[in-house]
Amino acid sequence: MNLNQLIDPISDEDVEWVVDLMELNALDEPRRDFLKSMNTIDVSACPGSGKTTLVVAKLAILARHWKSRTQGICVLSHTNAAREEIERRLGGSDIGQRLLRYPHYIDTIHGFTGRFLASPWLRSKGITLAAIDDELTHTARRKALTSWEYGGMKKAFDSAYLNVEKLRIETVDFDNPLAGRAFHFAPHTATYKSASKALSHAAKTGHFCFDEIFVLANALLDEEPAVAEALRVRFPCILVDEMQDTRHDQASILSRVFPRPDPDVCVIRVGDPNQEIFEEKIVLPEPFPDLTRFMEISSSFRFSQAIASIATPFAYLPITGGLIGLRRDVDSQPVPNTIIVFPDDDVSQVLDAYGRLLIEHLPERIRKANVFALGAVHRLVDDKAKHYPKAVEHYWPLYQSGVNKASFRPRTFAEGAHIARRYLERDATAASGVEMVASCLLTLVRLAFPNTSIPARSRNHQWLEQLMMGRTELATHYRECVQHLLFDAAELTKVVWESTTAPALLRLVEAMTGADLASIAADAHPYLEWTPAPVALDPGDTGGALLNTYRFEDGLDSVDIRLSSIHAEKGKTHAATLILETYNRTHFVNKLLPWLEGKPVAAKRPNESAKKSMMLMYVGMTRPTHMLCIAMRKSSLGEGTAEVKRRAALEEAGWSILMI
Repeated sequence: MNLNQLIDPISDEDVEWVVDLMELNALDEPRRDFLKSMNTIDVSACPGSGKTTLVVAKLAILARHWKSRTQGICVLSHTNAAREEIERRLGGSDIGQRLLRYPHYIDTIHGFTGRFLASPWLRSKGITLAAIDDELTHTARRKALTSWEYGGMKKAFDSAYLNVEKLRIETVDFDNPLAGRAFHFAPHTATYKSASKALSHAAKTGHFCFDEIFVLANALLDEEPAVAEALRVRFPCILVDEMQDTRHDQASILSRVFPRPDPDVCVIRVGDPNQEIFEEKIVLPEPFPDLTRFMEISSSFRFSQAIASIATPFAYLPITGGLIGLRRDVDSQPVPNTIIVFPDDDVSQVLDAYGRLLIEHLPERIRKANVFALGAVHRLVDDKAKHYPKAVEHYWPLYQSGVNKASFRPRTFAEGAHIARRYLERDATAASGVEMVASCLLTLVRLAFPNTSIPARSRNHQWLEQLMMGRTELATHYRECVQHLLFDAAELTKVVWESTTAPALLRLVEAMTGADLASIAADAHPYLEWTPAPVALDPGDTGGALLNTYRFEDGLDSVDIRLSSIHAEKGKTHAATLILETYNRTHFVNKLLPWLEGKPVAAKRPNESAKKSMMLMYVGMTRPTHMLCIAMRKSSLGEGTAEVKRRAALEEAGWSILMI
């Protein structure tokens, strides 16, 4: 049955029911139209529009009337935001419980591909999936070679300016993984043979990089076309969230399994095409958005019209009527959105100037929330004087770029424990901290006993709980370790770690695997070594603030400014945001001056070279609820008459100017 056979048409009564159930604000016409739609459609929803909440509301309506016990709704994204929102908003309701169990399915695109396509193909070939993880797969490849073979291969790759860790399988012929493809080294060379041996060994032992599961998925679809048809019957309605971040290999799988022209499957794609900052040059098989089946939600609950008007020119896909800022702060004075102008050769006072603005204009309860300084470039590489300021690190030398990566992995378990504790200080829940500990524990298991088969999962803590189900003593031991690492009041010290923590973790790993600690692999010992907590603040500060947090103090007042990249903060909400000038071929803010000034030329569709920069600026500008600032070099403002004209244009566009 298709969607229209599975549920009756959605009515206004259904909309009012979900508004009451989820305690939503009154919904405008575009949002009501989305909730009532029952056909394949693309939805462009602006930042702060309540997109995830709206998606969950639609799912609740669908689940309310769902007639089948064997067919379900499939919800896919790049994160588990939809599941978490269902648990938060609807976890105590029958509707929420229905959505979270069979026949419905909510997961990441990677999770769906692994479960329904890649894993079945591997099982059909007699291979057990050991890990879908880049780092573990690289380790498996290294272990397939002698130290001499690996050293020679790496040296050859480095000499050719290639990265051996970028090597990927492109075929399911695991005996000849490099056959039939363009490869830098000829088949007769030792490098070719070593690379082939490494790829083959890792694949045959079930180790794959994240993006390699799509090779396996396509193999199943090629060999068994009926699988796609069966999945369409199983899931007649699919909702893809954050569609703008979907990569070509992901989109290709989605279009093969759930083709949008198929009348028997309803494909709802939701996202913001103006936040497509993880850019690919390959056009998607079914580009998003499809303007022939398209609706727009352009009003934001996050920010005021002052920020909306500043951000609108940076929408690469023009927004009909521009962004609408719905936020109203009636009890406070208007906050000046400010351009902080600094000397070209000195950024040392930028964060302090921002801190003063925050203390002056934002109440303490607001600035104690999330105030950020973001850079389009945050890692300092190949620095040259003419690039200054090139990256976030120039604004604060203690900045650690690696911590903000989605793929960040602590070098040791102790480092992971320190970071997990910082997550507890930062977040409203313990979820991120617990997940970090679970991830470190699974890494320790694989390092200690590499022959132990632990299938990969996207939610590590939940997976460990499932593994330990029915094993009460083991589950208790695991929870005691989590309690000790995260919630014990005592600080983690070298003495405590070496005398108590590390031995307890080894005993836990031994109990989990049933292996003998006497046979533990050598790789586990460095991972369990003590590591002190990463430095987060100036050495004299004992405030215990978060990683990558700069503290500005002005008398008795202070504010913690968290530094990050624009990429890392996409999808998040800040109280205030400062966008820092950085350099990648040219200075980021300087390049976008026409749009900052609101010049007529900026109203024209820009060329492709400006696309990524515009989208990055748009993402950065649409994070804050209260204050938006930009750090700009003095030379960008100009001198003499040019400076006077530019100042006037920026002020007319809604900016205040602060000179350092």
